[in-house]
Amino acid sequence: MSYIRTLPNGKYRAEIRKKQTSIQNKTFPNKSEAEQWANDFENKIETILSIKPKKLKKLSPDKVEELGGMVLFQKLGVEITFLTFKSLVNEYMRQWTGKDENMLRRAEFWLNVFKDKPIKSIKPHHIEKILEQYASGSVNGYGSDKPKSNNTLLRMKSVLSGIFIYAIDKKYIDKNPADKVRIKAQQNLIERFLSDEERDKLLAACNESTWDKMYLLILLAITTGMRKSELLYLRWSDIDFDKGLATLGDTKNGSPRINPIPSFVLDEMKQYRQIGMGLIFVSPNNIEKPFDFRKQWDKVRERACITGFRFHDLRHTAASYLVMAGATLHEAGQILGHKSEQTTKRYAHLSTGHKSALSERVMSEVFNS
Repeated sequence: MSYIRTLPNGKYRAEIRKKQTSIQNKTFPNKSEAEQWANDFENKIETILSIKPKKLKKLSPDKVEELGGMVLFQKLGVEITFLTFKSLVNEYMRQWTGKDENMLRRAEFWLNVFKDKPIKSIKPHHIEKILEQYASGSVNGYGSDKPKSNNTLLRMKSVLSGIFIYAIDKKYIDKNPADKVRIKAQQNLIERFLSDEERDKLLAACNESTWDKMYLLILLAITTGMRKSELLYLRWSDIDFDKGLATLGDTKNGSPRINPIPSFVLDEMKQYRQIGMGLIFVSPNNIEKPFDFRKQWDKVRERACITGFRFHDLRHTAASYLVMAGATLHEAGQILGHKSEQTTKRYAHLSTGHKSALSERVMSEVFNS
């Protein structure tokens, strides 16, 4: 119920009460404005009280704000809660079965950004603003101050989009706000790979590492082209020492793959060989988690004086070595587990020597016959 009273200074105060409790009040210069505000406010209250419980769950934060805000709902005794981004991410991670550590870091980034913000209030322009900030430097201490490529932004957006897709599947929201965020992909045609001298220096530095399996990990990465997650979750039971093969049942592309391992690498592995399903690169603190070797990796790169080189570039190194040694792009793609031949084509410029030798041999035979 509304009350209008005249103040000593000649102004008018409109007050909305419910069971002797003041819900809201406001002062106006004249009585007509006070009465108009009181009537409008009472209409909002009637609207709120008429909303059925099922429809309350579908209200967006913007709609609640339009009707007077959460405080008004609480004063009226109307319970309404919004699923926060933090709650959504925690629920999403409980059912997530992936192994990509980068995904975990990106999810943590978004969690740090949106925190307790209701998921229905997250709009495309909010996401765009964060990505713009992240592109030029770190956000809330996450990431380096170096500019980020569009492809890095795409990977960051992809993780957020996956979280919202889960929310849609659970019927928490109807639309994915990340869908309207447009980022143009950049084609990476040239990849960083180790020269012979760099490779020798890196492996030598690995032998001096504080982690005894550093040399084995890097050797496997260079010679097999396995992804970081594939290597870290490789188990002894996955290795066929007789045939020199590793069975990768859970890959990035979702398809199992058989990866050949050179005999000299198998000899190195035999020094640590175990029976059973244990992880090859196991953490000393948790047998179901791989060892976190980031500090050791930074140290060996520093010792080997190798700059501008990521762990993933070891995979590019393997691909480059294969192509330069005469493997066809198709063969290299099969070993590396590329789902699309377009991915392998980035190494085409390295195969020109092989192609020239092949052309020379075939055409010489044809015209000299």
